[in-house]
Amino acid sequence: MNGDIGGPADFHMPYGLPPEGGAARDGGRSTATYGTRVSGPVRYLPVLLGGEVIGYLYASVRGNAASYIRRLGARATREGAEGAVEWARRLRAAHREGLTPQEALERWIGAEEHPHAGAVPVGTGFAEAESYEELMQRANPGYVEPEVPQVPMYDSEGTPLDRDQPGGWGPIGPLRTEDPEGYRMVSLTPVLYYPVLRGGAGLGYVWAAEAGDAAGFAPRVEARGAGYRARTAWVDRFKLGKREGRTPLETIRWWKGAAEDPVAGRVPSEAQEQRAADSKALNLLAQDQTRP
Repeated sequence: MNGDIGGPADFHMPYGLPPEGGAARDGGRSTATYGTRVSGPVRYLPVLLGGEVIGYLYASVRGNAASYIRRLGARATREGAEGAVEWARRLRAAHREGLTPQEALERWIGAEEHPHAGAVPVGTGFAEAESYEELMQRANPGYVEPEVPQVPMYDSEGTPLDRDQPGGWGPIGPLRTEDPEGYRMVSLTPVLYYPVLRGGAGLGYVWAAEAGDAAGFAPRVEARGAGYRARTAWVDRFKLGKREGRTPLETIRWWKGAAEDPVAGRVPSEAQEQRAADSKALNLLAQDQTRP
């Protein structure tokens, strides 16, 4: 890789644009923006905020991809997410104007620094990486693309919801219910929850125990991979909430009304808190099996 500026960052799931080829998609509908994943080399620019590298803009050498990779650990989760949303907005605007991916990035070299999205310094030239994956490792060393589970999903006792699958008539082993860095992941008592949306499409439900130290995210079947990526992002938010001393309920309420994150989605400011019997009931709701 050619030289650039930056260094190691704390590892979390990157909150970039949806990692899908071609036009980015939202709930199964194409959106007017560039693709985000590429095969082959990419050209990129560092993005700074207050003198610190917070991410990288990249464009495919071949094809029609352009996006922003957030360098995690550089900024607080919520502030960094708002920066990623701003870059997504800018790239959509450039796509509507008919700019090529590289032209979309060049227009921001030397522009005024945004309070969350930062800026590309005056005189910065493009560097090149051999692949998207190489640039991702530059931004977030040690990052591994999470494996997306395939339906059928399993209930809180480890039993497939689809009884025709192997093990469908008996437990296949307990699922993990503890996160040493976050809250408990299963609640056997009532939970309060909010819907989580991205671009108006439902990703799932974020929940917290009404009393107790448990919180989680139940991805909707229809959201497919986007729902599972959102769950990973919310797990990082739970870890942050616990580190900062918030209860599970305080954490999910803290994110209500925040700007939409390209991966984690958003809890609308007008969303009403709802109640389910336990986390298993909410998982069944997300699977469209029943209502809590």
